Amino acid sequence: MSKKQYTLKVTTCKRCKKIIDNHSLHGYCIECTKMVEQIFDKIRNYLYEFPGATAFEIEQRLNIPVNVVNNFVKDGRLIEVPNEFLNVECQRCGTLLLSSHHKYCPSCEYQMLKDLQKAKSDIAQTPKVQEKAKMRFRTYWVKD
Repeated sequence: MSKKQYTLKVTTCKRCKKIIDNHSLHGYCIECTKMVEQIFDKIRNYLYEFPGATAFEIEQRLNIPVNVVNNFVKDGRLIEVPNEFLNVECQRCGTLLLSSHHKYCPSCEYQMLKDLQKAKSDIAQTPKVQEKAKMRFRTYWVKD
């Protein structure tokens, strides 16, 4: 009598390598699925606000690596469309932006925001000078 060998097909999570059900959605465990969906929602919301953004721009603005965005493209969840506004330069430092949605690169935006906050705090800390002069209306008499 011959023995039959049975092999179990084990599927693991793409991210954390936990054993998961063979029929799980996108090949992730429950915890990783929640995290992937949160990342996808951030990308989707950004694309609603800035349609046609590139993967490089998403990486700059959302700190989501390009390979994660490309994985969504491979999975069919995102679609790449040609962007005719390539090679746009930052108006402050001249860095290549690869997007027409923003005028400044993230580092310049951060620096300008930091400078603005410093200016606000400097204005708030300066002592207020009381003005002694007062404004009045000047009346003109028209002679008939």
